[in-house]
Amino acid sequence: MTNDLDVLTADIGRLYPAVYLRFHVSKQRLAGTDITSRMLWALQHLASVGPSTLGELAHASGVKKSTMTELIDRLEAKGYVARIRDERDARRVFVGLTPSGERRARRAPSVLADDALRAALARMTVDERAALVRGLRALVRAGEEIAHDQM
Repeated sequence: MTNDLDVLTADIGRLYPAVYLRFHVSKQRLAGTDITSRMLWALQHLASVGPSTLGELAHASGVKKSTMTELIDRLEAKGYVARIRDERDARRVFVGLTPSGERRARRAPSVLADDALRAALARMTVDERAALVRGLRALVRAGEEIAHDQM
């Protein structure tokens, strides 16, 4: 059961920033850091999925590619990400975390209080927890569809 709660906590921890970014746009720096919530999302997303193209990052976050390019340029200037050429196709460029970016993604403040979330999840039934995650995924997907329709 502990592992199940850990997996759900991690799932919700990954989904919540996507919901937050989808419905609340903030360019303010997160308290005590040199990054914004969008930058944190990008770092944590790259930490979760690995190197990605700018198009993949833009699609996952629901922003235009030009907006993601600007964000990645700022993260690159801070030394948190690096562009990596595809060995098989030199025209294709991936964005990956630097060691500094990996550390920043791990120690950046969490959007959620994980201990409180885990305790609340423990009080829910297995069906309720599954429904919550399904609902959050549906919300993010719907927000992505709206963002895509507006492009």
